[in-house]
Amino acid sequence: MENVGEKIRGRRKMMAFSQLKLAENITSQSAISRLENDIFTIPLNELMDVLERLNLSMHDVFCGNEKTLGNIVREELDEARGELDYERMEQILKSYNKKFWNQSPEMAGYESWHRGLVKQANGEYRDALRLISKAIEKNQINEKMYEMIAEMHLAKGNIYNMNNLSGLDSYKEALYYYELSKKSSHKLVVKILYNLTVSFCEAEEHGKSLRYSNKALEILHKNESTYLICYIMYMKMSAMIHLGKQEEYVLFRNNNRIFFEIYNKLQLLVNLENYSRENIS
Repeated sequence: MENVGEKIRGRRKMMAFSQLKLAENITSQSAISRLENDIFTIPLNELMDVLERLNLSMHDVFCGNEKTLGNIVREELDEARGELDYERMEQILKSYNKKFWNQSPEMAGYESWHRGLVKQANGEYRDALRLISKAIEKNQINEKMYEMIAEMHLAKGNIYNMNNLSGLDSYKEALYYYELSKKSSHKLVVKILYNLTVSFCEAEEHGKSLRYSNKALEILHKNESTYLICYIMYMKMSAMIHLGKQEEYVLFRNNNRIFFEIYNKLQLLVNLENYSRENIS
């Protein structure tokens, strides 16, 4: 568990403050240094000013891992997002005032991100992109938010695709931040890899499409998951066909046909087989 000094140091670095900048017009740099090493010689009024500059409350710093209202609200938004429940998202967003959302960069980012998702659901794509980009900007150097930023870039890529624009750059950013996060959310990374696979295929970069589909399948097998597996296999076989790897394609198709039967996705194989015959002739 983080101690008080670690929490203050982590927030200072996240906000790109030097000790001198944090101390400016409040206290001395040496007082900040002592504070970050859990030596509490700083007067209470100065401590309060330091925490305010860091957008931290006394509760954030001194109450350990006890859930704050902010954490509870974030969990509620996570649940609504997972269920694609945009009405619930909007209800949560309207339940708290601006001061609540502005209590920290994380909360401000969560608000902007989910307002963007609601806008996306309503077809207001320009506003959705603006709000999600704002959320990314608020937290792009916050290590604790890297996994969430990956999701935000994924959402941006999807919005671009909805408007017949390439989401490739956003999906690349999503993978970059996911890897920085050092998390192990296999569903999130597989979604990112699947969208990279599709985007590279559309850009006719079939070698890269094949590489990312293989990476996605490797993660699924490692986690004993079948999430999106038929669609990823479809993209892998499509890349094989484009790259002229006919024998590998046929072997892979025959070995994995059972998945398409189980998940009632045989039409995907029919599409590939028709394309393959046209391509060969």
